[in-house]
Order: sequence, then C-alpha cells, then structure tokens
Amino acid sequence: MKKYEIPGEQALSGIILFSCLISLTLIYHATAANFFKVWIADNGLQSHGLLLLPISCYILVREWFSKRGELSIQFRPLYLIALAILSLAWLLSDIAQIQLVSQILLIFILCLVVFALFGVTHTGKLVFPILILLSATPIWSVLAQPLQEPTAFFVNQMLHLTGYTSFQREYYIDIPEGVFEVGDTCSGLRYQVAAITLSILYAFFAQYSLSVAMLYILFASAVAFISNSIRIYIVVLSGHYTNMTHSLLDDHIWLGWVVFVFCYAGFMYVTVLVEKRIKITSNRDAERSIAKCERPAQYGRYFGITSAILICASIGPLYHTISLGGRLHDTAQTSQVQLTLDGLGLRQAGDSNSWMPKWQNADSELRASYLIDGQKLDFYSAYYSYQVQGKEAVNDLNRAYNTDRWKADRPQKRVISLPSGRDAEIMERIITDRTGKSRIVWRWYYIGGYITSGTIKSKLYGIIAGLMGRNDAAVIVLSVAYKDDVIAARSAMYKFVNECSDEIEKQYGMSSRNP
Repeated sequence: MKKYEIPGEQALSGIILFSCLISLTLIYHATAANFFKVWIADNGLQSHGLLLLPISCYILVREWFSKRGELSIQFRPLYLIALAILSLAWLLSDIAQIQLVSQILLIFILCLVVFALFGVTHTGKLVFPILILLSATPIWSVLAQPLQEPTAFFVNQMLHLTGYTSFQREYYIDIPEGVFEVGDTCSGLRYQVAAITLSILYAFFAQYSLSVAMLYILFASAVAFISNSIRIYIVVLSGHYTNMTHSLLDDHIWLGWVVFVFCYAGFMYVTVLVEKRIKITSNRDAERSIAKCERPAQYGRYFGITSAILICASIGPLYHTISLGGRLHDTAQTSQVQLTLDGLGLRQAGDSNSWMPKWQNADSELRASYLIDGQKLDFYSAYYSYQVQGKEAVNDLNRAYNTDRWKADRPQKRVISLPSGRDAEIMERIITDRTGKSRIVWRWYYIGGYITSGTIKSKLYGIIAGLMGRNDAAVIVLSVAYKDDVIAARSAMYKFVNECSDEIEKQYGMSSRNP
C-alpha cells in the first residue's frame, strides 16, 4: 500500500489554520453557543445546522488537503486591519444584543482569518465551507413575509385551473367552506432553506461554474416554492371535501416534507439526466504535485503571524472582557431594583389582565391599575439590571399587549415633555379586540439613561451606554380602555406621566442623560 507523507511546512499550515479557527470559536464562545441554540430551537427552521456543521468541517479538511502545496503563510497587514474592524463591529452588535449580526460577523471573521493566512489566490474553496454556515442562521426569516402573497396567488391559480371556486385577498384564500391563511409558517421558507442549501452543496461538489451554480440554485428554489404550493393546495382541498374538519387543517407540516422530498428527488433525477447529455462548464482543478512547494518551515515567523491574526481578530471580546466586564458585572450585582409607586398617593383600581403585556426574563416587574380623572389606567414596567441575549428590553418576543386577543393599528410616535425638562419619544397604538373594545397603549424604553421608543434607536443607545459601562434598561407601558373619547384617555395618560415619571426615573437611575 502506498503511503502519503505530509511535508512539515504543509502540515504546519493545516495546524495553524485549524488552531486559529478553533481558538476563535472558543474566544467567541457566546456567539458560537447561540448557533447551537438556534439549531435546536422548536421552530426547526435552522435545525439543518446540526448536520451542516460536520459537512462543513469535512469540506474544509478536504479542500485544505487538496491545496496544501499551494498555500503560503505571509504577513498581510491589510487583512489584520480588516479583522480588527470586524471584531469591533462584533463588539457593538454584542452590546446591542443583535444575535443575527453577531453570528454573521463571526462567520466573516473566520473567513477573513483564512485570507489573512493564505491570501485570496487559492482560498476560495477553503472559505466556502465557512460561508455555507450562513444558511443555518436566522437571516432567512426576512423572506417569510415576501413569500406569503406569491404562494397564495399561485395556489389560487392552481384551484382555478382545476375547476374549484376560490378567491385570493393578500395572503388569504377564500373557498365556500372557509378561509385559509398563508401565514409565516406556511410561506414555505423552511423548504426554501433546505432546497437552497442542498443545491449549493451539490453545485460545489459537482464543481459547477458560478453562472451554472446560480441557475441551478434558482431552479431548486422554484422546486421548493412549487412543492409548498402543492402542500397548501392539498390542505385546501381537504378542507373543501370535509367541510373544514380534516386533520390536515391543524397538522400539515409533515405533509410539506413528504411533498418536498418527492419534488426534490424528481429535480435531482432531472439534474442527473441533464448532466449526462450536456457538458457543463466547470473550473475543475488539475492535479498538482504536492512536493513542489516544499520549503523549510519558519516557525518563529509563523508564530508571529498567527499571534497577530488572533490578537486582531479578538479585539472585540478582549475589550468586552477587560474594559467592560467588571463594570457591567458590578451593575448586575448592585442595581437590582423593584419599582414601587405607593408613595405618590395614587388611587389604585382593580387589576386588568385582558391586555396582558409581557417582557421576557425581566429582573423585576410592576403591574398596577390606577384611577386618573375617572379613567382606569393600567401600568406595566419591566426592569433589566443586566441585559444579555434573550434577556433584554428590546426583543421580538416581548409584547405590549396580548396579540392573540388584540389587533393593533399602525404605531404612531409622539413626543411628550417630562417634568424633568427633557422630551420623551413614545410609541402609541390603538388596539381593538373581537368585541369592538378599544384601548390606547403607550410604550417607551429607558436604555442606560436614554429615553426612546424606536427599536433601532434603542439598539444604538444600548451600544453607547454599553461602551460606557451601563447595560441596564427598563420599559414603561401605559394603557387606558375607552369607548368614544380617546382624548380623555390620552389626557389621563399625560397626567400620570407628569405625576410619576420623575419617581420612576429616580428609582431606575435613568435620569442622567438627555439625548
């Protein structure tokens, strides 16, 4: 049996490459752990990441092995600067608790490490297995809503072509027996992610040219779209023939995967047939002699280059640990606050639970109801002494009202003057339940002393406050039920703010800044 020996310098390039990637994964351990949390989440949209990770590792090892004779470690200062910039950008996203951005930046940092070590000439395929992990991040969620209406339109056309009566309005499909909603989970996003990821991997292993690969991915996306439309078509027909009583109306995710597997298997069969008849242009790498690039290993120089890369790529986590860690830890230990408004002489009323605001994992909460000028005002506040991912004031899971019961109009921003002399930007919404009852809801945040109601501004203020060592936050939500006189309800809310905002800011320690 023939033995293949890896020359010393080539082996060293692999040791340095994988040591850097593993070290940075450990340094960015919080973000790396978030990948795993996303992959095991209940929605299952990114669960393919559990399978994709070992596949990526295999591709990376295979590509390094095939190109090890062409790789040359050099000092490349521009890439070190780029690594430092990306690491600082990661720091800002981590302070702002923007998980998706942190994950994307970590992937780009790992890719840039490959370029910093070996340059860009022979490293395209080395970077691919790292970049493919983008498909296992929540970045795809932005496509859920854009897919809803086209899917509903396509299903509606399928019903018409097959002789059934239906009517489409936005992402709803009406049939005589009932109404079907093509919601976020029915948009087919999970099948799009699966199809695009599979097609990218196949195009890579088949060594398609870029243009052919892009065309192949588009065809795979179309197959996923059609398969999901077939699934919804079947569900609609099951509702039609059983007068909306079939079990598929409640449980049809499994049906989607069955249809997808059959459709994608047919797509792959066609792919194989086409490949047999058409010679696809590809950039196949010729076999190269591994021994021709053999040089003495320069251990001292390689150690210096590797150290510089790791330091530049770790500036963000190092700054967070050394400069911010102590101060933020102190804040978490000393700022446990339980808000109370008992000393303000407010007239309390019975609690109202119908609107049910909820903020996830708050350190402390206050729910209370007060009578203000004959109006019953419901008050809610949540406080976070130390924000981390999943435990933050600004989060998609937080709700200012019970969304299952209440429907809201478009939010409107208002600016009110506080007794402290500064203005507060608040978010106002009118919510209505199925019986026609209405409420006016105000919501605003205190982020490290700053006041805002906007999500983007909250994140920006969180970054500024975090860099100064503050990571605390609070949310205030007011609500008043009304029948006809929204002005009177709003007046009661203004009065409450004038009487109580100073005390709220004092107890939360949020009165120090006036942006």
